[in-house]
Amino acid sequence: MKPRRLTINPSQPVSDPLLPRGLMARIGYLLNRPALQIRQRAQGILSPMGLIPPHVAVLSTLHTEGPLTQRALGQWLKIDPTTMVWLIDALEKKGVVRRDAHPQDRRAYLIKLTPSGEALFRQANKQLDQMDKEFLAPLSKNEQGDLRRLLIKLFRNLTTQGFK
Repeated sequence: MKPRRLTINPSQPVSDPLLPRGLMARIGYLLNRPALQIRQRAQGILSPMGLIPPHVAVLSTLHTEGPLTQRALGQWLKIDPTTMVWLIDALEKKGVVRRDAHPQDRRAYLIKLTPSGEALFRQANKQLDQMDKEFLAPLSKNEQGDLRRLLIKLFRNLTTQGFK
C-alpha cells in the first residue's frame, strides 16, 4: 500500500489543534517547532554527560573527519570563530579533545579527539540515534530520506558570519 501524501490547503479547516491554519504555510514555523523539540530532547539526553548539542557536532565531525583546525571546524559546522573557541575550550577542559601543534602551520592547532572523547562520542551518538529513530517514526523510510536530503540542501546554503 502506497503511503497517502499529505496535501496542505491553508484555507481548509484543520482537525489538528496543534497546527493553526495560519501557520501551515510558514516554513520558518514548520521548521522551528520540530527543531526546538528535538533540541530540547537532545539537551536532556546530553546534559548528564556534560554536553550540549554543539559539543556533539564538534565530536562527531572530529570522529568522522579526523583532526581539524578550529577554523575548519567552524566553517564546516557554520559556527562563528568566537563560539568555536568557547566550544573547544570547554571540550578541552573536559579532556575529550586536545589541541596539537599543526605540522604545517605554527600559528594553528589541530583539534583531536582523545580516547575518552571517542568513548563519550559513542555514548552520546548511540542515545541520539535512538532519539532520532523515535522522532522520525511517523515518517516512512522514503520520507525520512527525502527529509534528510532536503535539510542537507538547505544547510549547504546557510551562511554564518561570512562563512558559506
